[in-house]
Amino acid sequence: MLPTSTPGPEGIFYSTWKQVNKINPFILLQILSPLVSQGYHSALLQGSNGMILNKPRKPSYQSPAFFRIIILICTFSKILERIIASRLLLLALSKGLLHPNHCCSIPMLSTYDVVLTLFNDLRTLQRPRLKGSSVSLDIKAGFDTVNHSTLARIVRDGRIPPYLVSWVSSFVGERS
Repeated sequence: MLPTSTPGPEGIFYSTWKQVNKINPFILLQILSPLVSQGYHSALLQGSNGMILNKPRKPSYQSPAFFRIIILICTFSKILERIIASRLLLLALSKGLLHPNHCCSIPMLSTYDVVLTLFNDLRTLQRPRLKGSSVSLDIKAGFDTVNHSTLARIVRDGRIPPYLVSWVSSFVGERS
């Protein structure tokens, strides 16, 4: 995370956490380990602040479309979320839970990889003179509409350890 990123409601910059980690690399681990092992995401970490920013170079600011909202989440929570996301990604990859063409949020894979895969699939279909088509979706705020109990069931059915299932359920519940 960038040390200059805007802090969340607690007002602590990432640069502060980086300094804490330099001084004592075990302190964050000691603080975070009980939360992870108990599958608990504290309500204190779930708050956020919304900031309304002007979009640049607009003729006037009479329309809501000329603004954007950014959500500032507690930096400590974001560190914990990154740790959990890394663990979930490694588990999903090792258990074959992701589609082979899935590239989002996987290190070393990008939009370029998706385009190459699509291009390869279309060329493969063209050789025997078959037709191919594709659909591309950009689902804004898709996670906000996920049914929490369905998500917990999918994670549980994916052979994910119970502490991570509990953490995910705790994470999505009671957000503010």
